[in-house]
Amino acid sequence: MPTYSLRQHDNGTFYIHWTEGRRSKRQSTGQTEEVAAQIFLGEWLKGEAADQAGATPIYTVQDLWDDYFKRHAEKNCADTRSFNTCWNNLQPHFGALTLPELTRKGADNVDKIEEYILLREDGEIGRCPATSGTIRGELTRMLACFNWHADPKRKTISKADVPVWEMPPKSPPRDRWLRVDEIRKLMAAAADRSAQSSRMSRVERFLWLALETAARRQAILELTWGRVDFELNLIDYRVPSRAVTKKRRAVVPISTTLRPILLRAYEERQGDLVCDNQSCIWRAVKSVAKQAEVERVSPHVLRHTAATHMLRNGVPIATVAGILADTIETVERTYWHHIPSAGAGAVELLAGKLLALTPTAEPTKCPERNA
Repeated sequence: MPTYSLRQHDNGTFYIHWTEGRRSKRQSTGQTEEVAAQIFLGEWLKGEAADQAGATPIYTVQDLWDDYFKRHAEKNCADTRSFNTCWNNLQPHFGALTLPELTRKGADNVDKIEEYILLREDGEIGRCPATSGTIRGELTRMLACFNWHADPKRKTISKADVPVWEMPPKSPPRDRWLRVDEIRKLMAAAADRSAQSSRMSRVERFLWLALETAARRQAILELTWGRVDFELNLIDYRVPSRAVTKKRRAVVPISTTLRPILLRAYEERQGDLVCDNQSCIWRAVKSVAKQAEVERVSPHVLRHTAATHMLRNGVPIATVAGILADTIETVERTYWHHIPSAGAGAVELLAGKLLALTPTAEPTKCPERNA
């Protein structure tokens, strides 16, 4: 018979702790007062714990996340760093809780989800205050973990056990992209780095690939020379034998501008990876951007820049979607305002055909505005 004990956690709640088969177990009492927790323990022992063999396992968020990360993220995601960053913020607040506790109202009529949102917005969780979009992304990833466990293939928990809460609103769409003069300054600063060495710098190679192929950061860092075909003039960002995820990768033609860059990099190669290794590149990118006095440079901005310039120069949406490995609908939704004369046809139809407007007088100059 296991020995049960009550312990108060950092969140103020008392938990029942015991060991079963060399594995530590715990069950929340949902109480912050010791007397009430003792009463709960007595009832729990008489009821739910009376038949341990037939009892339904009770999982904490930490238990569910650990299993989700090991069995899903590590196997199916090319880069798990975003999972770790997300969990670093979620874990201190949610890790020890069970699913019913997430949406249970406290004395102040605020549940743990609402409390997390407020603390993240104020910067009391995480390194700095977070936007609603960032918080939404973190909570969405935690909800994905619960739904993964509730999937009929696994049935770790039932669908009815998955808590329901209102998500923070999405952040306004980001529309930062680099203009031609900013690109030139950025690449000039990167070239300066290369001039200090006997070979092209890693950061310059990365920037060329990001701006010329619109590929995502991890796809560029994982690119091997074996997938750069100089005969067919193609770069294949797809990794053989890796399962296709939502962030699909494309086969992209090598532009006439990029080709001599890649040929030089190939002659100077020091291994199988085009960018030498997969270690973090963004400190170097930010350093180059600071030297060039170009603000707000990020992975999203480089990819967004490439797509924006393609569309502004008349590249068909379907072609851009293929290079980005996105759907045509996604490209239209994200970049519609960058497509030259996107709505001109509709406006001409409305004014010239449907309303059949004709000028009634010679055009005059615009009247001056009142002071």
